[in-house]
Amino acid sequence: MALLKQTQTQSQKQTQIQRMSHLQIQAVNLLAMSSSDLRELIYKEADENPAIEIVRDTRSSGVERSSSRSKISADDYQRALEATEDRPETLQAHLMHQLNSINLSQDEYNLSQKLIYNLDSNGFYGTMLAPESLIDKNRPLQTREMLQRCIKRIQRMDPVGTCCKGPEESLFVQAQIDSDCPKLALFILDGHIELLNPPEPSKVFEKLEKYQKDWHSKKFAGEILLDKLDYSVSDAADAIKFILQLNIHPAQDYLKDTNKEFETPDIVLKIERKEGGLQLNDYSKGLVMGDNKYHFQIKYASGTLPELKLAPEFSIDKANYQRAKELLDSIAFRESSIILQGCAIVNAQKDFFLKGTQNLVALTRKQVADELGIHESTVSRMSAKKGSKYIQTEWGLYPASFFFSSGVQSSDGNEKISSVIIKQKMEEIISENKTQPISDSKLAELLNDQGIKIARRTVAKYRNQIGMENSYKR
Repeated sequence: MALLKQTQTQSQKQTQIQRMSHLQIQAVNLLAMSSSDLRELIYKEADENPAIEIVRDTRSSGVERSSSRSKISADDYQRALEATEDRPETLQAHLMHQLNSINLSQDEYNLSQKLIYNLDSNGFYGTMLAPESLIDKNRPLQTREMLQRCIKRIQRMDPVGTCCKGPEESLFVQAQIDSDCPKLALFILDGHIELLNPPEPSKVFEKLEKYQKDWHSKKFAGEILLDKLDYSVSDAADAIKFILQLNIHPAQDYLKDTNKEFETPDIVLKIERKEGGLQLNDYSKGLVMGDNKYHFQIKYASGTLPELKLAPEFSIDKANYQRAKELLDSIAFRESSIILQGCAIVNAQKDFFLKGTQNLVALTRKQVADELGIHESTVSRMSAKKGSKYIQTEWGLYPASFFFSSGVQSSDGNEKISSVIIKQKMEEIISENKTQPISDSKLAELLNDQGIKIARRTVAKYRNQIGMENSYKR
């Protein structure tokens, strides 16, 4: 019987393991944070670390540490409550009271509620989310047509003229609803409000005549409303009088809603179109080529973040000083990463930023990551659908995730067309053929004729997503 023998041997093995440093982990965590969460973190760190100095805070007139906030006694608080007069309701509460009295489907009610709570203190959405971004993609019945119905319904609620992009659109909506509105006033408010500067009848009349003459000096100029009106200085005076009695601030008699769930979105980027072409992109300066007439400037929006600096007198405290430096470096990394990703998005979605919302193309987070040479998860942290980061554009305010969408190949195979655009084209085709409903096969054929290579099954899937019934039920 052979004896078992145990032996011990020693050997060396070299392996390479990549681990993220503490600073890298902090940097990527900050990238995923909203400005409000980062603000809380900054104040917490500033309270604990004397090497961090808050230079300026745009949210408050004076920066106070939480430990030094003034306190009020219970008796003083009770006296303040008793002395407070009854205050008017919020605009949101007033509009919701009217909405609750209307019999609507659940989808239409939910979309209307989102629109109401997306209004700023002036009753407009121009500084808030673009209305189309409020559509819930998981609710197939929430379509762009339903969105427009909801907007028009809210615009006609009391006070008339809310749920508009801004004051100019609000005045136009108020004029449209008023049956006594002079047609000349309607023309002025429909994109020609600059003719009212100054609001003197004789000068406005002269500007109207000049506008009409200049319009018809253009090639292929069609008929406009002015051509149908036999207007005079007196008519201009009536139009001015009507416009001046409209309410440019429809929400002025209502309180601002302070519900945190519907606070102003966390804008991290502002995309501005500038005149003049560029020869090359310069992401380090936030510059992206447009066409030969325009380029884009991508700017970081710090929002409510306070301005920080290292306190030099505490440099002797090496541990706290290093910790403070790491926080400032991580915040700087967050800013530069968001700008770089914004540049890549603009570069990929040039047609959207140049021509408008109908020109969104398919884009994945991997494409942006590959262009920047970073990991896909880094892009996801900035543009997660459940995140709170938004991009201010010429066309409105959009979640960062809005610019990423799937799509199908074009007929020539040169590009992918966004599913958002395909669904919009499908809606247009279906609405144009209401009297003779067309099948999914015919829809696929018509889309192929427009350069969109798409299968019937994909058409059926997109049709269900936009809440359109099949041809037998339409």
